[in-house]
Amino acid sequence: MKVRNVKILALSTSMAALMSWSVLADNYTEAPMLAAKSVAGELPAVGKRLPKDPLIVVAPEVGSYGGTWRSALKGTNDVGWIRRSSGYDPLVSFDFEWSEIIPNVAKSWEVNEDATQYTFHLREGHKWSDGTPFTSEDIVFAINDVINNSEYPGIRPKGLLGATADGPNPHTLIINLPNPNGMLLYELASVDGTQVVQFQKNFCSQFHPLHNVNATESATNSGFSSWGEAMMNNCGVVRNRNAKRPTLYAWKQIDNYDGLGTVVRFERNPYYFKVDQKGNQLPYLDKLHMTQVEEVNSIVLMGIGGEIDMTNRHIDQVSNKPIFFDNTEKGGYQIYDTVPSNMNVGVIQFNLNAEDDGFRELFQNKQFRIALSHAIDRADIIDAIYAGQGEPFQAAPRPESPFYDEELAKQYTEYDFEKAIKILDDIGLETGEDGIRLLPDGRPVHIRIDVASDMGPFLDILELVKIHWLDVGINLDVRKAEKSFVYDQKQNNKHLMHIWEGTSGAGDALLDPRYYMPMSTESAFAPLWAMNWHNPENKLRQDPPESVAKQFELLEQVYASSSQEKRIELFKEILKISKEEFFAIGISLPPKGFGIATNEMGNVPQNQTQSWIYPTPGPMGTAVLFKRK
Repeated sequence: MKVRNVKILALSTSMAALMSWSVLADNYTEAPMLAAKSVAGELPAVGKRLPKDPLIVVAPEVGSYGGTWRSALKGTNDVGWIRRSSGYDPLVSFDFEWSEIIPNVAKSWEVNEDATQYTFHLREGHKWSDGTPFTSEDIVFAINDVINNSEYPGIRPKGLLGATADGPNPHTLIINLPNPNGMLLYELASVDGTQVVQFQKNFCSQFHPLHNVNATESATNSGFSSWGEAMMNNCGVVRNRNAKRPTLYAWKQIDNYDGLGTVVRFERNPYYFKVDQKGNQLPYLDKLHMTQVEEVNSIVLMGIGGEIDMTNRHIDQVSNKPIFFDNTEKGGYQIYDTVPSNMNVGVIQFNLNAEDDGFRELFQNKQFRIALSHAIDRADIIDAIYAGQGEPFQAAPRPESPFYDEELAKQYTEYDFEKAIKILDDIGLETGEDGIRLLPDGRPVHIRIDVASDMGPFLDILELVKIHWLDVGINLDVRKAEKSFVYDQKQNNKHLMHIWEGTSGAGDALLDPRYYMPMSTESAFAPLWAMNWHNPENKLRQDPPESVAKQFELLEQVYASSSQEKRIELFKEILKISKEEFFAIGISLPPKGFGIATNEMGNVPQNQTQSWIYPTPGPMGTAVLFKRK
């Protein structure tokens, strides 16, 4: 399969760009199903449906029109796949490599010096799927009336909270922020950023009491608890319940996703704003069909039976790969690789803010953490659980990341039983008669960890870690628990230790550095220090050490800077502190993920990053997928 790297041509005022625009403007091509409607007078001509300056996408292979993309949805609320496959057309977009922000719905933008004002320029003539104009008024409605209304329970992008939007003319949008935020473009390009282009004012205002005095009553009569819930279900990104909602996406929804039907169907949007390098209006594919199933095994069976044209959703487990590999010829499909954005199969976090004085003092001793890292036989874990796929790795950005630091990634990963014992002896942990080491107050070092029962690999990992640590005199008490209990313990600082997947290994590191510094509720290694960043009003917060305070200062500078180069420089300083402090212990770099695609599918992505923030496969530009004839 061809390596996928869709390119975007942003038109400038240069003569070359003007010439290419002139050529394209005279030679637009449309799908046969739309051409027939144009001839019949049911639709305007393709040139009148496109914006004055459509976005030109350079497809790796110019495709042919027609065909249906078949995939599957797990259960009645698998909106994640809808958002990933057909719902990624934000104001600005990530590029394929997840290395920069590129034009999308907005054709250009400017940011003021202190990153408090963002001005976006929209495309003249851009239309919603119902043919009505898309203007700055739609985004002003989304930001001012929906996202910044506390009664709206749907996704409210953090970077836009407290923001105000203004549309001085239909094609100009100005967003003013209460505080500097040099990361806003990244937030707008991320999976939740699509929210700002989700609300057509003409349609969605019917659910808002500022625009419809009967909105609350109508919501109640429809079975909703509030107008906000009605808005979320009819217009928000997390429901896709109402197929009548106009969209800017490549395909418009035909069936309500309400759990009653067996297939959720989509068909091409006649007003989609992108063309390929030959002037063909995208998308190439006519339709999407997403079959609702109850179990992942059903998706696997559909896949090996050749009933799915492309997906990696729910199926890309190491244990499934041999099954798909053995059935490629019979099922008429190929396996393509994805690169996980996760940097670790599991990050072990001792609670440096533990309520127990003895364990808190022990955990805060960096040498203790180093000793237990050396005491883990990572090769044993990789062979036993991941079929030898992976490599010893700490909580650190992946090798593909611009933030990769080999020393940070590899420090203390060598399995060295004798070194671990020596370090534990040197810090004064004596051994009791039963071989378990003792705290200074005489209590044995029994460390309890509660593990979510539905996170199988973590339990398997920790059962092996338990054996490794017992050899050096540390007793790990692994308890299976409900996920809600695990989170409750963590959120209330009742845990001694926590394990979770190692996110933020690629382009998401800047957006969510949870393992590199204590900055969120997911920073289980120091939740009370983290409150100084995410919840400074909480009375439980504790003043962090000088090194962490320095990280907070650097992160503030990251958000205040409008320069990407400066942000990268500052973030590398944050990582230097992380390397020195060694907050958490990693196990292994995750093995490559995979997806399946039928042999007739063209422009299938290869080695695309797999992530939620970068909602794979969305940023590849799924509108260029096609079926070979």
